[in-house]
Amino acid sequence: MRQFINQWLKDFWQIVYNPVFFILAGLYCAILGFVFPRRLFEFALVSGVSPLSQRGMGNNAYNIYETVFINHLSLSHLLLLFIVPILTMRLIAEEKKLRTFDLLMTAPITSTKLVLGKFTAGYSAAILLVGASFLFPLLTGWIADFSFSLLISSYISIALLVGIYTAIGLLSSALTESIMLSVFMGIAFNVSLHFISVGAQFTDNNIYTAILQYLSVSSHLEGFFRGNIVTSSIIFFILTIGFFLFLTQRVIESTRWRTH
Repeated sequence: MRQFINQWLKDFWQIVYNPVFFILAGLYCAILGFVFPRRLFEFALVSGVSPLSQRGMGNNAYNIYETVFINHLSLSHLLLLFIVPILTMRLIAEEKKLRTFDLLMTAPITSTKLVLGKFTAGYSAAILLVGASFLFPLLTGWIADFSFSLLISSYISIALLVGIYTAIGLLSSALTESIMLSVFMGIAFNVSLHFISVGAQFTDNNIYTAILQYLSVSSHLEGFFRGNIVTSSIIFFILTIGFFLFLTQRVIESTRWRTH
């Protein structure tokens, strides 16, 4: 356990103290901070009331969620799809490039603990950005009524999705010594997860269609955004994270075997 914690803290501080993280976090918050207020006041204009008078208007609670919050969540998700692979690119690929990974392979830490430590570090850094995004709709509660349970459900899905992005980014980082190639592969894998269900249009087999739709991340996100926290969706996210972490562990284990 101590080895895991040490690896986690070491990589986490390396990520958050890196200028790249500050640049990405600043850009992320700047974009959200520019778009969210505009969406909020556009909603106020369309609804014909001032945002300051939204409190207590129960009929508008779901409207503001769909009109403002869903767009905010979609933008936040789109940005994280690109940002997370950049955060995770250095976890293994850079160590391979600097030849410090060879030393890590001889350290008294198992491949499993190494993978879990690096994943937790990348995930912790990404969750900081998710938390920053959560503050925007949360602070809107001072001036407007909305369904807090819907908001929580949506952000649970974003947090789980970021876990998948982090696991994919870690695998991409383990597959190459090139930082840029790691980022490209991470983004490509992330995007492909949302288009798996497209294959269902090319088959008449109900079983294949059901499987492809279940493997599509977008179908699970829709349920969370409607406030439906389904056990099967949570299991899907956890198993997907575990699958990519397992692949990463096998890649690292094979590297360790070749170095001995």
